[in-house]
Amino acid sequence: MAQLPFDPSTLSPEDRLRYDRMVARRKSQGAGFGGPYAALMNHPQLCEKIEDLGYYLKFEGHLPRDVYQFVVLSVARRTGAAFEWVDHIEHAEAAGVPSALIGALQRGEDVSAVATAPYDVVAQVLASTLSWQNIPQRIQDEAIKAFGVKGFVELVVLSGFYQMFSAINQGFHIALPPNVDNPFK
Repeated sequence: MAQLPFDPSTLSPEDRLRYDRMVARRKSQGAGFGGPYAALMNHPQLCEKIEDLGYYLKFEGHLPRDVYQFVVLSVARRTGAAFEWVDHIEHAEAAGVPSALIGALQRGEDVSAVATAPYDVVAQVLASTLSWQNIPQRIQDEAIKAFGVKGFVELVVLSGFYQMFSAINQGFHIALPPNVDNPFK
């Protein structure tokens, strides 16, 4: 499949305002608006809804930045979403996700041997959400103890959000940046 093209000049005036708002809001946080968002702009109203949730989770949520980035990399690796991995690897490193954990994820290894707190409980939650299974009560309780109820809810939603983004990235063939190799090969 070829990439789904997007040309901002083809937007209606209303959708162009919507697009400009999303671009400016993400830019104010140092984030770009390309990749999957460009493909999603072929349906501006839907893109806006998805971007609203993504913006909240990324910039206004309750989870610490390192945990957020660990979740993104974990989902990207599990789903094979190379674009998402490449887009977040520097952010994960800057947020302090341990390099041993990143390396184990990239190699597709079981991270339980290198996952210390709080990554160990996050990995256990993800083992359930990425398998589409119920989270055992003991793990739910540990996650709530670590992140609070709101943080736990966000952790589960974040897993699902990036599973959706993996489908978007693969479904619309979101290409890696030029001269960047697939990190999973």
